[in-house]
Amino acid sequence: MQATRSMIPSMKTKTHFFSFLLLTGILVPLELFCASLAYETIGEITSRLYFLGIIPLNLLFIALFFRFQKTAMLGVVALALIIIPYQLLLGTRLLRIQAETVRIVAYVYEEKEKTGAYPVDLSAYTFQDAHIQPFIQGYRLDPLKEHFIVYFRVGTDTTSHWYSSETGWGYYPD
Repeated sequence: MQATRSMIPSMKTKTHFFSFLLLTGILVPLELFCASLAYETIGEITSRLYFLGIIPLNLLFIALFFRFQKTAMLGVVALALIIIPYQLLLGTRLLRIQAETVRIVAYVYEEKEKTGAYPVDLSAYTFQDAHIQPFIQGYRLDPLKEHFIVYFRVGTDTTSHWYSSETGWGYYPD
């Protein structure tokens, strides 16, 4: 009779198992989403490093769960805390910067319509989201004044996004 009881998982073990399953089922997809988002916010290399770390580390935590439940749960949560909050912050910033860049581009086209020429710089442009101004890296007007480019960044100086009147939206990851 004793052997039979020890073979049946306790209610506490079942609860831990389902909690861990729920935790990993929510956090791992969020981590993967954030790793994808990192491509746009902080670059290709970091995004790949996230992907290379997320999968093996979570598999390690799953394997550890069967011997060290608390350590495995703590590992899953710690990994998620390293990746998710920062990337969600940068993702929000990306949306705000893109919205401001759309307004800048509209302003530049409106100026061309009014005056017949693109503005030389953005000094007359009023930012609707002033917190975004430091992320606008620059505005460049072609010497022949036939096209313009607005550059912006999100998380790193080396990861650039832009809008070009010649080619449209662009991105350089690192």
